[in-house]
Amino acid sequence: MQKFPRRWNKLDCVNFLQRKIIINSIAYYELDNPVLSDKQYDELCKQLVSMQEDIDLNLTQYGYCMNGFDGSTGFDLYEKLNGHDKDYLMKLAMLGLGKVKVKEEKVTKKNRKGGLF
Repeated sequence: MQKFPRRWNKLDCVNFLQRKIIINSIAYYELDNPVLSDKQYDELCKQLVSMQEDIDLNLTQYGYCMNGFDGSTGFDLYEKLNGHDKDYLMKLAMLGLGKVKVKEEKVTKKNRKGGLF
């Protein structure tokens, strides 16, 4: 069962679980590299389904693709995403699996004479 910071409201928790389930669904079905065990995934899905009963899905970030989600499978979640969310969540899934490296920006100090700043 996922635990949340006390300051999060129910909508924040649902948004987080939706994103986590979609990312793990991508890792499992699209990248063939599951991160969670089936048991862990099932527990998250049950928790989400239970929490979504009290929430209007239209108010959630990924509610448009979670409509009809009953927790039994997530094989079609990726296909239900819009183009932007597909790209974004695929990158997050790949980053979580270590398949993508984050570019590090080089920070340079400007040479200024005098002053502290």
